[in-house]
Amino acid sequence: MMNRARVAISLLAIVLALVIQTTVFGAGGVQPLGVAPAFITLVVIAIGPYVEAEYHVLLGFTAGILTDLMGSGTLGLWAMTLTIVAYATVRLRERFNEGIILTAFLVFSLTLLGQLVFVTVGTLFGQDVTADASVAAKVILPAAWNLVLAIPVVWGLDLVYNRRDRRLVA
Repeated sequence: MMNRARVAISLLAIVLALVIQTTVFGAGGVQPLGVAPAFITLVVIAIGPYVEAEYHVLLGFTAGILTDLMGSGTLGLWAMTLTIVAYATVRLRERFNEGIILTAFLVFSLTLLGQLVFVTVGTLFGQDVTADASVAAKVILPAAWNLVLAIPVVWGLDLVYNRRDRRLVA
């Protein structure tokens, strides 16, 4: 059964992540070692345990198309990437409850998957992403930054979703 409030919270989290990605981590913003975190990818991963599978994949696509609309690249590239990340997260969603170490590994791995898909599909569509000498850093570092940012993001989303559920029970 769909929980509309959870989907609405997830959509709000995605829009907030898009704003943070484009302002805080955008060009001229915070970019440790010259590479920004993949914050939108992190939020798409973090909402996985809280929404139903079909809606999670749809939210991944929505996050991707919104990201595409904010950028100047090929339309649909981030949509495809974040849909694949959301699908992979759905397949692994039960694993998020097995401890903080496994959750951290999943965040890193799924972010790395998203970055690799983006580079691969981008190259297929003529983005010439692999021509950049620092392509390895641009694939690995966002996953590392997401690992650090996962602590407050996962904790914050868990707090929001569980607080909302406690209010309904009371």
